[in-house]
Amino acid sequence: MFKPSGDLRRDYDRLSSEYMKQKDRILSYQEQIASLRNSNKTLEKALVKEKECRKEEAAQKDAIIQALMNKVEHLEALADRDGTNTGIPTSQTPVNQKKRIPNSRRGSNKKKGGQPGHEKHALEPFDESEVEEDVLHELDVESETCGLCGGSLAFTGDYVEKDEFDVMIKTARRRHKYAVYECLDCGAQIRLQIEKHLKQQNRYGSTVQALALSLMATGNMAVNKVRTFFLGITQGELHPSEGYICKLYKRAAENLERFRIELKRAMIQKRVLFWDDTVVMINTQRACMRFYGDEQISYYTAHEKKDLDSLMEDNVLDLLTDGTVVMHDHNTVNYNERFCFQNIECIQHLERDLQKSADDNPSHTWAKNMKKTISTWARKRKDYQGRGKERFEEKEEEKFHVKIKRLIKKGYRESGKSTNPTTVPSEKTLLKRLENYYDNYFRWISDFTLPTTDNLSERGLRGIKSHMKISGQFENETAAKNYATVKTYVETCRKNGLNEMTALSRLCSGNPYTVNEIFA
Repeated sequence: MFKPSGDLRRDYDRLSSEYMKQKDRILSYQEQIASLRNSNKTLEKALVKEKECRKEEAAQKDAIIQALMNKVEHLEALADRDGTNTGIPTSQTPVNQKKRIPNSRRGSNKKKGGQPGHEKHALEPFDESEVEEDVLHELDVESETCGLCGGSLAFTGDYVEKDEFDVMIKTARRRHKYAVYECLDCGAQIRLQIEKHLKQQNRYGSTVQALALSLMATGNMAVNKVRTFFLGITQGELHPSEGYICKLYKRAAENLERFRIELKRAMIQKRVLFWDDTVVMINTQRACMRFYGDEQISYYTAHEKKDLDSLMEDNVLDLLTDGTVVMHDHNTVNYNERFCFQNIECIQHLERDLQKSADDNPSHTWAKNMKKTISTWARKRKDYQGRGKERFEEKEEEKFHVKIKRLIKKGYRESGKSTNPTTVPSEKTLLKRLENYYDNYFRWISDFTLPTTDNLSERGLRGIKSHMKISGQFENETAAKNYATVKTYVETCRKNGLNEMTALSRLCSGNPYTVNEIFA
């Protein structure tokens, strides 16, 4: 058996020892590698988590940025709103902005003033029999001389005549005398019955009362200004108290009770009726004044509250039959089950809503295109009416409806993609309204006899808004009702060609025009 020498043994032991050391080192390295791998996995997980957190933070920041952009966009749209694109009255235009008065009329591109060939209108010279006063303008021939040569002047007997048509305010102190008769048999005294408006011993005449009512009801003049006006035009002779002037509405309204009943009876027989309401102030509280009527009738009512109960108290809409068409500005109360009339919606208010939606959502095109389409077809209808046409061709009607319905679908698509929580709900509400009330909005396409807007009602209520600017409020509901009654009478008379002052003078004399007289 082989026995290693001492040197080999030592080499073997040394190599074995070195091997064990290397083996231990390798194991140590393997442990370090395993530890580093575990640390790497931990770091990778932490990095993934950090990326997710940063991604989430970025998404949150993007959402905040988008929300702020939407808000800025919305505020810019609000800042750009005026009377041309929404229902904001011109009076609410900010001080630093120019007032923009909406006008839907088309220009003719003609110069202002009389056009070529237009007949000039001027006052005609007076007849000699019409002249009531001669005013002589003469020179003092004794002191005046010729401006050319300095010679003396002599009157030729001729005049250069210029006529002047003016108004002279003249007060009249009138005393009514009623002859008293005595019966020769029984001694009883008999005279003509004294008219109701002359019961007082002393009173202001019907013309004074009529003028005061006209200034207040039509001119929206304040009570103290009316008194100042009378003082001015009569050189201080006529000075009715403010209390007396305030009572004129009450006295006039009492004389119009029968008139209102007859007018409402005539109004509910109309085929097309317009109505709208507006907010007024009664004793510092928000109240309501309504207009009903058409081109011939103006009928106003006033209430402390703007609700269904006050609408039923008017007793107008509930009297209408299914043969009556009512134009309004999407007053949803009109669709109450108590009423049976037909409804049509104002397209001008719809155009304002579409413009508002387009302003709120600049990236959406459906609202802007729909407004343009409606406006184009409304003008087209007006042109057709001017040429004597009674309706569109069937293909034209179909073309209009196809285009509008496509725009509604496009509106839903654009609204569905939008993430702006400020404007999308109102946009979807408008689209839903267009779907639900489609026929009511667009019946004018197939029936040229129907109106397209509720402007007639708005024109009637505009004067009330002007009155509120002057007076601020009504003292109580009765005062508001009296004002509404007088305004009903005055405007109905004016619409039918009757002189306002004549109508009011008759009213103040206790003999107002009857409905039959007005429509005769």
